[in-house]
Amino acid sequence: MSQNRNLEIHSKIDTPDGTGLFARLIRMPSAKNHIPIILNDGLGCNGFIWKHFIEYFKAQHPIIHWHYRGHGHSDTPEQIQNIGMEHAGRDLELILDHFGYDEAILCGHSMGVQVALEAYRNRPDRYPRLILMCGSYEYPLLHWHNSPIRHRRPTWLNQMISAGFPRIFPLIQKYHFVWQSLWSLLLSTDLPYQIAMYFEVNRKRIEKEDFLPYFKHLSSMPIEVFVQMLKSYSEHSARAVLEQIDKPTLIISGGQDTFCPHWILEDLHRTVENSELLYIPDGTHCAPIEHPELIHLRTEKFLRPLHSRRSDSTIDAYTAIR
Repeated sequence: MSQNRNLEIHSKIDTPDGTGLFARLIRMPSAKNHIPIILNDGLGCNGFIWKHFIEYFKAQHPIIHWHYRGHGHSDTPEQIQNIGMEHAGRDLELILDHFGYDEAILCGHSMGVQVALEAYRNRPDRYPRLILMCGSYEYPLLHWHNSPIRHRRPTWLNQMISAGFPRIFPLIQKYHFVWQSLWSLLLSTDLPYQIAMYFEVNRKRIEKEDFLPYFKHLSSMPIEVFVQMLKSYSEHSARAVLEQIDKPTLIISGGQDTFCPHWILEDLHRTVENSELLYIPDGTHCAPIEHPELIHLRTEKFLRPLHSRRSDSTIDAYTAIR
């Protein structure tokens, strides 16, 4: 465990199967609230989406950011099958236990929404608020590049991915050493970035230095890890959890999101009692780095009722780590 002057603690946390998880805790003396926000990434991500969010909220709350198995600085399990949504939900609890927090605000982007919901399924008493951004609650490949309008016929791209992935998955796993070379070579070029800028994100609102780290991380990621996580993600459903959520929940949706259409988030909003919906008409799947000010101010308002709360046990636990 290492610590720098800015009260940022980096840790490697052991799981029951021996996989080491990377996590960092940012705790500023000026933080008004001692309930941490734990950030859950999308698939293949190691934190690029949270750049502005962390900078804004670290003065208000402790921030915990961690890497999934096989992502970023976390280890890859010896058994590839030990990567998946259920493991991620349990790993999140280990992270909180390690830093000594009894409760946390669950915040997820993209796949991180389903990770957050899985964690809530396990311990609903532990999470006083949820922030769910640009992510589905089940079977995301069914909605990836689907029609932005409910009940429209799925797009050809959606049908191709939905039908093709189950067939290509075993081939990638079996011959991953061949696919890895192609994967790393392609993602290290400028082509994926340019395609994303023209077809996936709002290029008028996104900065290259904010978005490029995603491709850099993805190019260095083992492809068998990516497809194993994608398989688990695509087969995962948290629908049963939604009606159990009785905590205030903020849902953030982009009107131009090609990964998770807005109507999915509308369904989430209608199903989760005591939820609020922030709709960003020109927001895409990368809304947190396209519209940081809007999201920060709306999130700050959502979290304001917590600012009067204080947990002495949390302070003591943090002091013990220091």
